[in-house]
Amino acid sequence: MTAAESRIVVPEGRFPEPSSVTYPPELVVLPNAEAVDAYAAGLIIEQIRTKPTSVLTLPTGNTPIGMYGLIVASAQEGIVNLSKTTIVNLDEYHPIDPASLDSYASFMRRHLMDHVPVGEWNIPNGGAPSADEEAQRYRALLEARQPVDLAVVGIGPGTTCHIGFNEKGSEPDSTVRYVTLDLQTREANARLFEDPSQIPEGALTQGIGDILRARWIILIAKGVHKAWGVNRTLKGPVSSDAPASFLRIHPRVTAVLDQEAAQYLLGN
Repeated sequence: MTAAESRIVVPEGRFPEPSSVTYPPELVVLPNAEAVDAYAAGLIIEQIRTKPTSVLTLPTGNTPIGMYGLIVASAQEGIVNLSKTTIVNLDEYHPIDPASLDSYASFMRRHLMDHVPVGEWNIPNGGAPSADEEAQRYRALLEARQPVDLAVVGIGPGTTCHIGFNEKGSEPDSTVRYVTLDLQTREANARLFEDPSQIPEGALTQGIGDILRARWIILIAKGVHKAWGVNRTLKGPVSSDAPASFLRIHPRVTAVLDQEAAQYLLGN
């Protein structure tokens, strides 16, 4: 039995019930960011090799860029084949033209989709006229592709502790919806825009409840700027004040961190 097959799973079609019971995530601390990229990519590749028809929830932003590069290289070398794999992205800005270089749709094309044949790829339509109608469409799309075998998430900047774009106040049973971005999120992400003033005020995101339905969740974090959020998420109270802390009500979470991101956990 492989590592992917032996993992505890959430019963299909159900959200984990919020409770006082929490589970300690599997903690993997590595020397540097490059090691995190390699380890996370290896877990995803193992999942796809074990089950080629896997359904994956995947993130965007700076954190997974190196990971995607290694997956692309492995696919081009014939080590892994994504041609039967389904990808459902976590989030997208709204409103934004999907063709814009600043959109997460463009991000995914640059870093994965333009380089590797993928069975099916889905991402919220940032250009949809109605955010609420698009959220409803994407919620139904995600429901039709359950169960998600593996969800990969990062953690938000500063003290946001968001996963996806689930900002403070998000509840563990939340589903796909439009959210207003926290000021810290907008300030951190605006620097990635060609024109920082054009960053949208909101986004479409999978909810925490959607993320928690995955059979297995990988949290990746790199750099000293993520250390406070990682510590709050893994050691602080489980509450909507730190949405990522709800990962601890899931029975199977692997946190893959570099030493800088884990420094408070390690007592440095």
